[in-house]
Amino acid sequence: MTQSEAMDSERRPVLCIDLGATGVAAARRVGRDAPVPVPLGRSGPTMPTAVFADGSTLVVGEEALRQRDRRPDAVEESPRSRIAEADIELGDRPWPVVDVLATVLAHVRRAAADAAGASGSGAFDTVILTHPDMWAGRRTGVLQAAAERAGIRREQIRLVPQSLAAAWYQAYRGTEVGEGRPVCVVDIGADTCDVSVLHADGSGGFTVTDAHSAAVAGRDIDGRLTEWVLEEAAHLDPALPELIRTSGEEIALADAVRAAKEALSEAAQTSVVLPGVDRSLLLTRREFEEMIAPVVARIVGVVTDALADVDGEPVLYPIGGTSAIPAVASALAAIGRVVQHDDPRTVVAQGGLLPPVTVRRTPARGTQARGIQAGGTQAPAPIGHRITAPVVEAGAVVEELLCAPGQSVRTGQPLARIRVAQGVLALESPVDGVLAAIDLRPGVPLRPGVVFAAIGTPGLSRETWPGLHRVPAVLTAGDRPRARGGRRSAR
Repeated sequence: MTQSEAMDSERRPVLCIDLGATGVAAARRVGRDAPVPVPLGRSGPTMPTAVFADGSTLVVGEEALRQRDRRPDAVEESPRSRIAEADIELGDRPWPVVDVLATVLAHVRRAAADAAGASGSGAFDTVILTHPDMWAGRRTGVLQAAAERAGIRREQIRLVPQSLAAAWYQAYRGTEVGEGRPVCVVDIGADTCDVSVLHADGSGGFTVTDAHSAAVAGRDIDGRLTEWVLEEAAHLDPALPELIRTSGEEIALADAVRAAKEALSEAAQTSVVLPGVDRSLLLTRREFEEMIAPVVARIVGVVTDALADVDGEPVLYPIGGTSAIPAVASALAAIGRVVQHDDPRTVVAQGGLLPPVTVRRTPARGTQARGIQAGGTQAPAPIGHRITAPVVEAGAVVEELLCAPGQSVRTGQPLARIRVAQGVLALESPVDGVLAAIDLRPGVPLRPGVVFAAIGTPGLSRETWPGLHRVPAVLTAGDRPRARGGRRSAR
């Protein structure tokens, strides 16, 4: 390689897209320059992942959300949460999930190219896609297929777990972590709280040792705030709650609640405008923190459980929009040192552009190591996993087993049906492999955090189980009816 070619190689532009549950962020970088967030929304660096089906065309982002009042059945606000499904029903027809995700990715890539003053598929030499640590081959395969459908060539695509991207960003910003010290990335999104435990190797690299996920996050906080608004509205006028619950006003209320939540991250008080009427409610940060305290406590519980077997005081990296709430950061500070830089919504997108030469990923407690190169290429998976019950409401009971020992299962395949107060949920496998054992019985309560199965390679011996990486199963809507337009039934 000539000196000119080497210099040209160092100046190649790279794009990273962080596709979240309800929002997407992106950042670009040229050579060794600092990452630059891509402006995607009208008022910030992120945009909604919402998609609206307008006849034979898909519209994304803020424009899609503006169509909710007119055609709520044709809007999907969280297409990433549907990645395990083949199709999403939008309006009067099903749309392949790959096409829906591709539309979002293509929009982001075009916006990034415009911001860089370039155009076409060659605007970026490499496109990095981040993904939740818990995703296995099936989901990452769908993400890569969507990127190719969006016009990104296969050889351009690199996949990076979100926790590694967050850790890389903090290292780039100068956060000092001693060798072997635990690092905990707490990704508090709209639907889940994903917690990954890493250890620093002293040279800018990290080893991922455990990952947990629980269905507690931003939507729970929105739900608490919505209940408060309706209760306070009833004190003003008993007829107001019913008026607000009409379809159009309910959507406007959700927007008002999110705006109030974001305002209270910086202000001591804010006004919540009641949609459809000329009234507003004053909400102080103290009142807000009191009403969301149970949700914050559950988030802290998830983090505490993830760190149960970890020695040493951890360094915590909260990311995701919900982590900007001061009460969340204060509660996490009781566990370890909390480090936050810049907008937590863009940390992963920027960090994906900052990999060290090599990052090791090692399953917890004695399982075989897996290497992850900077671009996200993974070596073969460990021999197996212990599957734990996820966080679920009190009173959840096993209704029916759907798999038997010795059966091959895939990521997202239902293992059992779980009966809860609102209906039936599917308990899905988080990994691919052979079901070595399953300890669930109909009529017995499902206990969160308890190991109930082992999944791995054929012939997985019981002697190896104590050292296997623990991974929580996933709960999804089961036999309950699903609203049209991709909105999931409330969990």
